[in-house]
Amino acid sequence: MRKIQLASLDRKKDRKFISSLARGLSILEAFDQAHPRLGIADLARKTGLSKSTIYRLIYTLRSLGYVIPDGQGNKYTLGPKVLSLGYAVLSSLDLREIAQPYLLRLSRRVKETVNLAVLDEWKLVYVERLKTQQIVNINLHVGSRLELYNTAMGRVLAAFNSEKWLAQYMKYLEKIPEAKPYWRNKGEKLLKIFEEVRKNDFAVNDQELTPGLRSIASPVRNREGQVVGAVNIAVSSSLFSLERLQEKMIPPLKQTTQAISLALGFKA
Repeated sequence: MRKIQLASLDRKKDRKFISSLARGLSILEAFDQAHPRLGIADLARKTGLSKSTIYRLIYTLRSLGYVIPDGQGNKYTLGPKVLSLGYAVLSSLDLREIAQPYLLRLSRRVKETVNLAVLDEWKLVYVERLKTQQIVNINLHVGSRLELYNTAMGRVLAAFNSEKWLAQYMKYLEKIPEAKPYWRNKGEKLLKIFEEVRKNDFAVNDQELTPGLRSIASPVRNREGQVVGAVNIAVSSSLFSLERLQEKMIPPLKQTTQAISLALGFKA
């Protein structure tokens, strides 16, 4: 049985390095195609960690759904949560790779900041950002997470979900005091916004995320017609009124999202 190399764990002098996290990840790395089921003793041999440490780590990982009992004795296998994480990463990377040339072309055409985001539970995650010098100074980058309710891309990613999903999202939103204007009265304001998004196939953000920033977003669809991403164009409100933003940016934006969707196999 191959032993996991844990030399990287011995970094006591590095204050930024979290050894307990590294040990937990070493447990996950111990499972492979040749050893899909491992017990406490197996993991101790593979990682070099004590059985008591392995037991505590397995207890935590099991509680979080990253490992599960295999049902055949005292052994464990990787849980579906690990698989879902891998799928999400691969999906977003594929989308980003396919979308990148189209986004670059759009950014050069409109000379404004262009972003691509995907849905991650109740928030959006940036997977691509092509920034220009004209954009309002806001600290966003690939990996940044934002709320859905007050962003153009977030509204696109949320609007096309099922009624059940939307009901659950409203419950989540009620925990955010700043979002009260959107969720009060049974979410009347936000649900109306989502209805407009579905009708028009785009969403706008009129300085709701931050003063001085306007944006417009359109959905990206896969071969099944599901919305798997959103592309936006972000502009300075001093240069673009809401009307001018829609007039100038909707055509190139929709051309881009339609092209990406076609590249993903979507057929309108």
